[in-house]
Amino acid sequence: MKKTAIWCLTLLLGAGMLLSLSGCETYGGAAGLGAGVGALAGGVIGHQSGHALEGAAIGAALGAATGLIAHDIKVKKMRSREETAATYNYQPAQGEMLTLERSEILPATVRPGENADASIQYALLGTGGSIQVSEQRSLLQNGALVADVSSHSFTREDGTWVSTQPFRVPSNLRPGTYTIVTTVRTARSAISGQASFTVL
Repeated sequence: MKKTAIWCLTLLLGAGMLLSLSGCETYGGAAGLGAGVGALAGGVIGHQSGHALEGAAIGAALGAATGLIAHDIKVKKMRSREETAATYNYQPAQGEMLTLERSEILPATVRPGENADASIQYALLGTGGSIQVSEQRSLLQNGALVADVSSHSFTREDGTWVSTQPFRVPSNLRPGTYTIVTTVRTARSAISGQASFTVL
């Protein structure tokens, strides 16, 4: 039984490495999410029963089967530094400014297997040219984490940005209302926006 479990876990890890290597270098290629969460949960369950390795392998397989598929992030600069500064009456003495403008998911109603876009728009000023910005997205239901959707870092100049994460709803996701929380961070600031959608 242990040999079989080891073989299964090795196969799953190998598949995960291949997916990582084949991803888009700039924004991260499409990836199936949920396997890591499933493996962790399965490992905990397995550990309690004395079969941690078997539990992790089973959990990873279940997580992959129910995982949300996130595709390449699309980025658009909506306003220049000058336009953004005028909008907020910004003065350089204010230092870095990171402001959430909107967060939405379109369409707001989807069926399992369909695609949707999770977007966030934010203003960034006072970077001194450009800065590293991280964007992390998580899928929740009733405040509980369902899956980590994506986490990437980008170089951003001053201006107003729209970042869109296309994703495919898992075919076996239960009907209900879900929320994607997007957190944007720099070394000095952080904002968080959330938007909900309904799975029929």
